[in-house]
Amino acid sequence: MKKSHVLLVFFFLLLIPYICSLTIIGIGYNALVLHSGDLFRSLIGAFVGSLVMFGIKATIQRPVDLLAMQTNDGLLKQLLRFFSILRRYFLLTANVILDFVLCFGAMSLVRYYLTLDDIVGNATGVVLLVMFVSTCLGAYIEYDNLSIDPQQH
Repeated sequence: MKKSHVLLVFFFLLLIPYICSLTIIGIGYNALVLHSGDLFRSLIGAFVGSLVMFGIKATIQRPVDLLAMQTNDGLLKQLLRFFSILRRYFLLTANVILDFVLCFGAMSLVRYYLTLDDIVGNATGVVLLVMFVSTCLGAYIEYDNLSIDPQQH
């Protein structure tokens, strides 16, 4: 598979949904927690968010492995390995810590840029729509290689 094709699938099937997931965690935290600016509550929220992100990465393990097998580019392979949870414990722990930091940042950015009406209003729906469309585009682009039975048409 060509590098540009793998990048396109990576962008639509992994990167955009990952960013949307972080945004949904930030929106959910700020919508549900009173005094969301409290550091201790934010740290607990980021910890829970990092566990959620770990679960999300577990569900996308097969497409990540299939894409990684089809590329020879070292940088792209490392980007794909970021989403992999089948790694050494040190790298897995580093990945969870990075997700913790990104969840904390997402919660702070949502709190800073969105009003409370936006947070409890339609922000989640808009982010879910973007995630759905992006995932559909990524799956459509790479349906044959990501399906369980590629011979099936």
